[in-house]
Amino acid sequence: MDGKIKDTRMDKLFVIYREHGNAEASKETEQLLNQALQHITNAEMIRVDADHFAEMFNRVLEENDKGGILTVDEGDRFTSDYIEKLCHAFDNTDAAYVSGQKSFIWMDKKVRNKLLAEKKQPDIMPFTDILTGTLINIKKAKAFSLQEHLKFEMEADFLLRLTLHHHVESQELLNYEYSQPDASQYQCYQGVYFREWYFDSMDEFLIPLLCDAKKEYGKIPLFLQYYAMYAIQCRFDANSNNRNKHIIAESEIPEYLKLLEKVFALLDDAVIMNLHDCKFYSKNYQLNRMFLRIKYDVPQLDAKYLCERTTLCIVYKENVIYLLNKMRINILFMNYIDGKLEIDASVPDVFSRDKVSYYFLLDDVRQDVVFNEGYSLTKYFGVSAYKRFTFHASIPLKYTGKQQILRFAVQYEGKEYVVSTEYKSHTSRLSNDPANSYWHFDNFIATRKAAAILIAPYKWKTMAKLELKIWKELLSKHTKHELAMFLVRFGYVITRPYFKRKKIWMFYDKIYKGGDSSEYLYKYAMNKKDGIKKYYLLDKNAVDYKRMKREGYHPLKRSSIMHRLVFLNADMMIVSNSTVFAFNDFHMQNSKYVRGITDFHVVCVQHGLSVQKIALAQQRLRDNTRLYFCASKYEIENLSKPVYNYIGYDALKLTGVPRYDGLVNRNQKQILISPTWRMQSALLVSKNEGVARDYNPNFKETDYFKVYNALINDERLIQAAQQYGYKIVYVLHPIVSPQAQDFDQNSYVEIVPATGDMSYEKLFCESSLMVTDYSGVQFDFAYLRKPLIYHHHRDLEAHYEEGTFHYDTMAFGEITHDNDELIELLIDYMAHDCVMKEEYRKRADDFFAFNDNNNCQRIYDIMIDYQHRVIDPSRLPSAKE
Repeated sequence: MDGKIKDTRMDKLFVIYREHGNAEASKETEQLLNQALQHITNAEMIRVDADHFAEMFNRVLEENDKGGILTVDEGDRFTSDYIEKLCHAFDNTDAAYVSGQKSFIWMDKKVRNKLLAEKKQPDIMPFTDILTGTLINIKKAKAFSLQEHLKFEMEADFLLRLTLHHHVESQELLNYEYSQPDASQYQCYQGVYFREWYFDSMDEFLIPLLCDAKKEYGKIPLFLQYYAMYAIQCRFDANSNNRNKHIIAESEIPEYLKLLEKVFALLDDAVIMNLHDCKFYSKNYQLNRMFLRIKYDVPQLDAKYLCERTTLCIVYKENVIYLLNKMRINILFMNYIDGKLEIDASVPDVFSRDKVSYYFLLDDVRQDVVFNEGYSLTKYFGVSAYKRFTFHASIPLKYTGKQQILRFAVQYEGKEYVVSTEYKSHTSRLSNDPANSYWHFDNFIATRKAAAILIAPYKWKTMAKLELKIWKELLSKHTKHELAMFLVRFGYVITRPYFKRKKIWMFYDKIYKGGDSSEYLYKYAMNKKDGIKKYYLLDKNAVDYKRMKREGYHPLKRSSIMHRLVFLNADMMIVSNSTVFAFNDFHMQNSKYVRGITDFHVVCVQHGLSVQKIALAQQRLRDNTRLYFCASKYEIENLSKPVYNYIGYDALKLTGVPRYDGLVNRNQKQILISPTWRMQSALLVSKNEGVARDYNPNFKETDYFKVYNALINDERLIQAAQQYGYKIVYVLHPIVSPQAQDFDQNSYVEIVPATGDMSYEKLFCESSLMVTDYSGVQFDFAYLRKPLIYHHHRDLEAHYEEGTFHYDTMAFGEITHDNDELIELLIDYMAHDCVMKEEYRKRADDFFAFNDNNNCQRIYDIMIDYQHRVIDPSRLPSAKE
């Protein structure tokens, strides 16, 4: 390749192609590169594996005085003219680097890079912290290099220092898709699992960078201050609520906060509170307020309230940090019972309830709310950070023949302010989008405006007009997603005359696998001639789908048209796992189109038992659960705590759980090892909860793998099993099952993924002893009064927050803390025929309310009574269509 780059003034272009060992991804990217470079002369492509990339990049930078360096990662995608246009842009600027707009590609999804998506404003311009797809000006970058000791921020440090000292350019019309995740992609960015990313990155990268900028310029530029907040937010986002990776132990939290305090001390309060409206940093007032509290090491900010003409302000250190007109009341659930509109809702804990009054207005008549302790916490690193105020309102609503207006208001010092509503729950009934969202109930039809819910007399013509407007909205967007949602609503409308005459119960477990409590109850209910149409949902590719077909059943095929229609028309949704809408492919972006249609009553028949702190997943408003069936008085005690919000709803029932009906002792001299999972052991959900997780390429680096791989390959255990005639079965948790290939195989231990035709019931019945840790399968085994050993290995974090089940006094077997201790105990049990000790048998007798195989019968009797007493009256013509 001789001569200059076509039609450009660049002397030479070095394309560093970084390889990661994925041949298939490499082939596609190489084809794109060949196309892109065929019209560019004097371009040199340098191949390098990821481990030696920094060395090669620095060498090219050091050995050349001009030209450009472009990094391309294996798996990246771009148009054939991307590089050529980037070079032309390079010619027309004196920038230190030029970049196109970038999007991360993962699981066929594109996520636009936030830093480059920032709209230009004074002191905050679009910039990048990743080299891939970025053309570096060698002349401008000579003074800098990649610092290899920075394990996670080597590229960010280089690019940010360039941005500090030179002008940089981003091209709005050029698009580059990158394959290696950046720090904001917590689902797949591996830095989240390393302690250095939380501690060393602050000490060795962020703080020195900020201090250098302050020393050189006297004040840290706004873009860099906001980048610091973005970087910290990435770490918090990756560990919020049930995403906690347990990398930072609870005892280390104070140390980490002190480290963050050093960073925040370098930043302006206005930046921490995002008063400049930066697009790539949080606009969540509660999160930003938490960061400000950390900066000043105070539990509360000494802020003042200030009444303005149209809003109420919060002022801190002369900064107006919050305006009431930004607040939204989130409607969690609405129902109409006995002439009253029952509303569950929440607001952020921004204004103190001691200083401010909260209430509804129905046609300007005040309707008080009752605050409760329903779960509304946001946690980071397993520690509660802030909450919302949750409350319930019971508002008398009489038919007047006229439209009535419902609003939410805040009052401070005698002045009233109306607060806008939002609908961020699957059970909100309404939605901000589509704009013509409506909910038909009894003789009313509800619609929404920004700050009000409009409740009008029901007229078929009115509803038909609204429906047509929704169809028009969906079709006008010209996207596949909206077209699919149009077809769902259209299908519902044209089939509703048929379905409204049907009583429908829909059952499901994992969807990609059956065999849990819902299947047991479904089969029991199918034998009852009660006039109810019953469906059990399974993926057509699931082994259990074929099994149930062989057994004479007709499972409802997941994602079929019938699945969608049954979901929308069901009276009851009988489930063993929470997040009903997500399991049925209706994530928030989908459910907003059908919230006013669905009216099913969720019935929880449980996967595990509810004796730990699980309010995040099992509180009443998570799925608007109406019936919750339990096996133990300790579950009832736990779920009756105010945080679960079941008090007064008659939902908790002590009946046993359905799958226990299949438990019969058929010991086959078999040792069952069945631990639960850990956050580090699996990738986060990439599709939805009803789909198996993806393979985690870093699984073998986890302590979880090392502990259990060593256990199942221990010669002492294997020899003892041979001596006493026992078989060993290691069952992987469903979430860990994609990692089955990683474990070392031997001829004495069978490794069983919890997929395909694997049957928990068969394993429980045939096994003589179970080794587990915190898994809910312990209760199935204890129900059979078989011995258990709990392996609470000291190198693995606890996967359990104690509720009403205390392992030290209630566990159904001994607790071990390392593999040696466990193996010794297992050998002793095998030598004595694996008999449950009397101490643990008594604990099981106390724990379980029943010890029979009639659980389905008790549950069905309550459900059929509920159908007749609660659901059927609401199906009367006067109250429905």
